Amino acid sequence: MKAWLVMTKGTAWAVRIAVIIAAAVVGAVLHWWGAEPHVSQIPEPSPPGEYTPTFGWHPDAEALAINRDRTRTLHFDATPAGQAVLGDTDVFLWRYVRKAAGYDVAEAWYPNINQQNVGCCVGCGWKHCADVCQATAIANGQAFAWQPVSAEVIYGGSRVEVGGGRLSGDGSVGAWAKEYVSSRGGIVPMQKFASADLSYFSPTRAREFGRRGIPVDIAAVARRHPIQSCALVTSWQQAKRAIQQGYPVAICSSQGFTLERDATGRCRPQGVWYHCLALIGLRTTPPEGGFLLNSWGDAAHSGPLWPPDMPRAGFWADASIVDQMLQQGDSFALADVAGFPQRRLDWFVLQPQASRGHANVVPPPRLAAGLMAFAIHNPEVLR
Repeated sequence: MKAWLVMTKGTAWAVRIAVIIAAAVVGAVLHWWGAEPHVSQIPEPSPPGEYTPTFGWHPDAEALAINRDRTRTLHFDATPAGQAVLGDTDVFLWRYVRKAAGYDVAEAWYPNINQQNVGCCVGCGWKHCADVCQATAIANGQAFAWQPVSAEVIYGGSRVEVGGGRLSGDGSVGAWAKEYVSSRGGIVPMQKFASADLSYFSPTRAREFGRRGIPVDIAAVARRHPIQSCALVTSWQQAKRAIQQGYPVAICSSQGFTLERDATGRCRPQGVWYHCLALIGLRTTPPEGGFLLNSWGDAAHSGPLWPPDMPRAGFWADASIVDQMLQQGDSFALADVAGFPQRRLDWFVLQPQASRGHANVVPPPRLAAGLMAFAIHNPEVLR
């Protein structure tokens, strides 16, 4: 009887091991043909939708006065970075995002969102800067796992937690976004939460958060990931120093532009926008200028790209125009993000896999991928 029990237990374990191996082989085959087991995924960008020229920056007089007061607001020219002596070099911060996210660095596609018909541009512009801020921190040695940031949370937090819900209609203030991400809240990755699915961008949800505030569970996560240092940028020379050191600048101004780029990738200044844009690039070839990432999707702007991997959702603006925008006093450089720590699994080291629409994170050995997926979804086999 004892011998039989021993044999039965041994046989049972042999069967379990055989099942796991078989599942691993199946998983490997599926992975080979494209049906890979899901381990971790950077969310795909929201559908582009129809291009709608929507604005949402409010030049709040009280906030602008606080910005000008150096005893109440950190100014970039008073920081070590703002006083650095640097040369003239082209800087394309979008390349750091592509590298950190595992995208093909040679492609013009870039992770961006389209606010469509909701005036949540302040949340979008700050989100785009926070994405860059993570990537440059990773390039500087921080052990972060790059994750796209929720614009809805920044927008809603700025309006409700900081602005007190006093704005009617859509829109927010750059200083309010600064206060939320650095002091009262922070940033949140685009992923599913119990109260809301933030794995994709929703203009409707941005408006809802802007009226009702951030759900409790999401707000708790935001407070663990502040952008610990934000400084007011008021001139092109300051912005130039910021970009050269990897600090993106969220620019809020009333300056408008044409939608068509010229042969050098520039858009001419034209009209009034009351809009927030992310400054994430610098070109020193005369005339000098900055790259502005918009939040109207890839279809809003047309015309040539320079360099060829430049994000389609943005354009270059001359330094003199960017300087005028910054002088309006509600634009901030972002630094020192408390990012999302990398998660290490015991069985393998995760590596990014390049993809056009998204970046899947999968283990190098396909056999290990199948084994991992099977073990996660069938834990009883290991008991």
